[in-house]
Amino acid sequence: MIQVLFRVVKRLLLSLRRRTILIYAGVYVILLWTVSSLLFHHFEGISLFDALYWAVTTTTTVGYGDITPQTPEGRAIAMFVMLSGIGILGVFLGTTAEILIEHGMKRKKRVDMEEHIVAVGWDRKVEIAVKELLKENVEVAVVANVEELPFDHKNLEFVKGDPTDEENLIRAGIEKAKYILVSGKDDMETLLVAIAAKRLNDKAQITCVVSDSRVMKALENIGVDQVLSIDEFSGLVLCRSVFSPRLSVFLNELMSTRGMDIYEEKIEEFVGKNAGEVLLEMRRKHNAIFVGVVRNGDVIINPPNDFVIEEGDEIVYIAERKI
Repeated sequence: MIQVLFRVVKRLLLSLRRRTILIYAGVYVILLWTVSSLLFHHFEGISLFDALYWAVTTTTTVGYGDITPQTPEGRAIAMFVMLSGIGILGVFLGTTAEILIEHGMKRKKRVDMEEHIVAVGWDRKVEIAVKELLKENVEVAVVANVEELPFDHKNLEFVKGDPTDEENLIRAGIEKAKYILVSGKDDMETLLVAIAAKRLNDKAQITCVVSDSRVMKALENIGVDQVLSIDEFSGLVLCRSVFSPRLSVFLNELMSTRGMDIYEEKIEEFVGKNAGEVLLEMRRKHNAIFVGVVRNGDVIINPPNDFVIEEGDEIVYIAERKI
């Protein structure tokens, strides 16, 4: 927390310093041009426009020589403008260029990752998911329309911008991503991002979080792998908590990386065996709880004892660590 606060304060001070320099330098140059033009006009007897033209060409070191001071007062003004104006104008232009270059680099930055996870949107759900993924040493690229993320990590990249803009998704390396997680600011943004993600990378596994059942159906129709409804899930958990008072403790323990966790993977040693044998062997050999099987995209929870595990089936189980 202290490191995050220090980083935020540091960036704020740097931003304020640049803006302060830019403002002070700009104000000084404008005042210098105004005052020197008025004085040069008065002492040299030329028009105000010609005096301003002389002040600008002098501070920018162009110095065409078509207007030169003829009086001692004019020469004194010229020396002051040359000594002070050139340096301040250089600071002003240099700071402006630095800000523009940095801004351009941020906009054009592309993530150099492969087989990574692209998380689209930023809210509490996405933040928790990203933190858990980073604990598993997974590379993550976040695309969100926020100023900055509240933490840094060596495996984390951030692309600032509108998630519905395909250019921002491409900058996040979505074409090379293995998984795509989408939680937009609303269901329509989630749908638009999912359509773009599906077009840019049809091989990645896409998971979306929505609330509207019509949007859930639309996402399923375009081929999104998983559609989660937080409202529906919360409602079901709320209902079941009446009959299972300790359900929240169980779910918190199951979803936390501190204890038991739920896994899904292909395990060759169980191919050809029935569910009853898998249940006993997982408990005896791996201290794991057999939950079900994923076959051709369908999830079969607690299959009967004579259910035979086939090649390509994925075993769903609960354990302290991945088998």
